[in-house]
Amino acid sequence: MFSYNICNKADSEIFSKQCAALEKHIPNLQKNDLLLDVDGSQTQRYTLDDKGISVHNSKYIGAVYIDSDVDLENFFK
Repeated sequence: MFSYNICNKADSEIFSKQCAALEKHIPNLQKNDLLLDVDGSQTQRYTLDDKGISVHNSKYIGAVYIDSDVDLENFFK
């Protein structure tokens, strides 16, 4: 599992920009459900070659971060 810290506070704009960047730079990325929590947190789920990628805008943790079964650094060089 790979984890990427994007921002040390919850931020809807940064979350949206990060999702857009993944969608732009990763070929064959399949967008799945956007999950909304009662506290306003958001999780956008993706699939790439049967592996999961989740972008989180967590109000509880206070961060925007990605959990991924795929190493994403190769897509952003």
